Amino acid sequence: MKSGSPNIVRKLLGKLCKADLWEAVEGDLNELFLSDLERRGKRKAQINYVFNALAFLRYHRLRKNKNSKTQTNMSLIKNYVKVSYRDLKRNKIFAGINLVGLIAGMTVSILMLQYVLFETSFDTFHKDYDKIYRVINDRYQNGELVQHGTITYPTIGPTLVADFPEIESYTRLTYNTRNYVEYEGELFMTNNFLIADEHFPSFFSFDMVTGQKEDCLGAAFMVVLTESFAKKLIGSQEQTAGLLGKTVALYGEPCEITGIVADPPKNSHLQFEMLISYKTFIAMAGENADTSWEWSDFYHYVKLKDGIESSSLTDKLADFGLRYFKQGEVSGGEEKFHLQPLSDTHFDPSMEYEIGKVTNGKIVWLMLAIAVFIIIIAWINYINLNTSRAIQRAKEIGIRKSVGAQKGQIIAQFFTETILLNFLALFISIVVVFLLQPSFNELTGLDLNITILLSSSVAGIPFPLLFLIILSVLLSLVALYPALLVMRFGTHDILKGSFKLKGEITWLRKAMVIFQFCIAVILITAAIAIGRQIDFMVNQDLGISIDNTMVIYGPSMTDWDSTFINKIDRFKSDIQTLSGVEIATASGRVLGSRMGRIFQIQSSSNPEDPNLTSNFFTTDHDFFELYQVETVAGRTFGLNDHNFDPDLVKNIIINKSAADLLNYNPEEAVGQTVTFWNKDWTIIGVTSDFHQLSLHEKIEPIFLLPYYNTGNNFSIKLTGNPTEALVNSIESKFNTHFPGNYFDYYYLEDQVAQLYNDDVRVGKIAKVFTILSILIAVLGLYGLVMITLVRKTKEIGMRKVLGANLGQLLLSISKEFILLVLIAVIIGAPISYFAVLEWKEGFAYSPDMGFGLIIGASVLLLLISILTIIFQTKRISGNNPVESLRCE
Repeated sequence: MKSGSPNIVRKLLGKLCKADLWEAVEGDLNELFLSDLERRGKRKAQINYVFNALAFLRYHRLRKNKNSKTQTNMSLIKNYVKVSYRDLKRNKIFAGINLVGLIAGMTVSILMLQYVLFETSFDTFHKDYDKIYRVINDRYQNGELVQHGTITYPTIGPTLVADFPEIESYTRLTYNTRNYVEYEGELFMTNNFLIADEHFPSFFSFDMVTGQKEDCLGAAFMVVLTESFAKKLIGSQEQTAGLLGKTVALYGEPCEITGIVADPPKNSHLQFEMLISYKTFIAMAGENADTSWEWSDFYHYVKLKDGIESSSLTDKLADFGLRYFKQGEVSGGEEKFHLQPLSDTHFDPSMEYEIGKVTNGKIVWLMLAIAVFIIIIAWINYINLNTSRAIQRAKEIGIRKSVGAQKGQIIAQFFTETILLNFLALFISIVVVFLLQPSFNELTGLDLNITILLSSSVAGIPFPLLFLIILSVLLSLVALYPALLVMRFGTHDILKGSFKLKGEITWLRKAMVIFQFCIAVILITAAIAIGRQIDFMVNQDLGISIDNTMVIYGPSMTDWDSTFINKIDRFKSDIQTLSGVEIATASGRVLGSRMGRIFQIQSSSNPEDPNLTSNFFTTDHDFFELYQVETVAGRTFGLNDHNFDPDLVKNIIINKSAADLLNYNPEEAVGQTVTFWNKDWTIIGVTSDFHQLSLHEKIEPIFLLPYYNTGNNFSIKLTGNPTEALVNSIESKFNTHFPGNYFDYYYLEDQVAQLYNDDVRVGKIAKVFTILSILIAVLGLYGLVMITLVRKTKEIGMRKVLGANLGQLLLSISKEFILLVLIAVIIGAPISYFAVLEWKEGFAYSPDMGFGLIIGASVLLLLISILTIIFQTKRISGNNPVESLRCE
């Protein structure tokens, strides 16, 4: 059948099934597959085919031949299961230790696989995603990289397609986070919208619900809404298709709704509530939005033709930058362009002006590695405990061999025990996953579930099938080792009791213990390091006061005219009369938001070099008092520094880093002139440095400009915790001074906390993993010590009779285990140190984390290990020595 069902599974089942039943079974399977193919798609149909094939595999359907011993084999399997069950029941402690370790390891693995598969699935749902690249732009001045970002010029995409036949198509867009939409006289706020060209709907694979992809953004004043935003406009009780052809107002301009698109999947870096045609933007902003080589606020994506590698364009892109930007003559900087694979956009936090949610790819793979290590630690426990119990089980195996048991049957017995225990652990783990899923989702900030595992694929292989294959291979290895180990003992020696574990086996067992504790010390060190870094960031002095600060979004619907500055000042004065409000300010940026950049700054200290770059933001005269920014030289802004006419605004304030950039000390900088935007500016003051972004970023030069605009946010310093009555009063005054605007606000402390959300989550996950790894490793150590003590029962009894005290017994028994933990610490400590150094590189500022951190983690692990050994030794040594000496 060429329907796409898995050939391997069908052929295997055909060989196993009776010939007279196979035709009916195959027909049923094909019928179910075709039904799933039509309803659920090819991938899910193939997955269900595998499970249906397993369901059809029954004993009475199996093919038999004249040499078959199926009935005997089935009896043997029942016997293996019965013996395995009895052994587990008889050795509850060892079974419990193994079961707890396996459940913990499998639970962590299942949860983390959800996380990793989700994170690595970003943007892979787009057709030909592996041929799609984002154009990124590096900008250099004086040979120094001043901007490494995703934004570039509006002309780049069309010019690339025209110049390079390797490129099949392109799309360009820009975006904004907030926009007012008026529909049938009611004002709505969209928090995320894209301005996209006519190629966008066909270039990407977002599902169109209503409308035509080819022409829904083809002309000016066209918009496409997502389903959720459309329902917000009309109410969920109505059909969104009825919106087609109706109009919404953007910036006072009527725009036709030409399509409804499904909400972007959560694993898309492009998130939006509305698409606005790019031609609308050109009509509103002018031709520069289409033809400028200097306006750098645009994103470009290109799709390469079949068989073309991005590396073949690398040298050509270097020539492209030189050809169009002429060594900085056009934009003031040397421009270099690169292609970033679409599937990498989610994993590169180094990019500036990122359009989507980004995570650190290293953290994703680190979490996966830790989860794998934890399940390996659990399986090492299983192998070590089974190996250590080999002597106890050796007589059982010897008797089996003496009565004719073959090698394969003994191995099958160990396989049965391994599969029984591991699948029991897997079943319980799945139940635990369902119970822990809400907490895990809260921890990661994602909406994950186990269906992600069922619907995902890796390298084209359905993940459930790949998981079963890997699990089968690993379980085979875990089961084989103890079985082959016992098989090495001679039957005669076993029954006489004159055997012991050989040297290479003992050393392998010790190596596995060392590996366990080596991972444990690395994880303890990582958890402590992450915790210290987070505490440092949270408690670090930012050089700016953010406590009790409420931020209101600016009145962007209010027209800019000669009265606007007065409106701002009257609103600020009015709310400062409210009880609970201390002071207010208006500024273009607040803490946590990325600033704009000024290029081609010319300083009076070096008039021959017009190639300096600085960040900037606009603010009013109350900014410095509200945020308590220290002035180290000169003065702050006053009322006279502002003006409705931008040509009359001429004074600026800079931070200390900007003074360093201009080669001035703070006192020298005051009164100096800088030139940018075709205008001379006078420096009237220098402030101390303060953190505008998170501590991941270094403090950069900042120019503060005394401009007002309708998008300026209001920061309001409150005297205490806000009450509902106070918020309502502020909203009332806002609506009075700025009618027709949308009132919305947030608290600055919450905004700043979000800058460290990913770090906090990593810290919490690291702590959980660390506790689990320690728990599993200690459980293994506990079991090994118990087995050792059981083997040395007579020796302990004799030592006690001869007068040995608890300390002497402890030293005799524990020195081997303590030595193994010490070796693990010696190996793990330098690995931990370099891992911490590597992790710290992601932060511009971090506390000192020297060897004291490593020593602390090592001592903690040693202490836990010693306490475990003492507890077990004390319990056994408390037994009556007479009973110990009777032990057989």
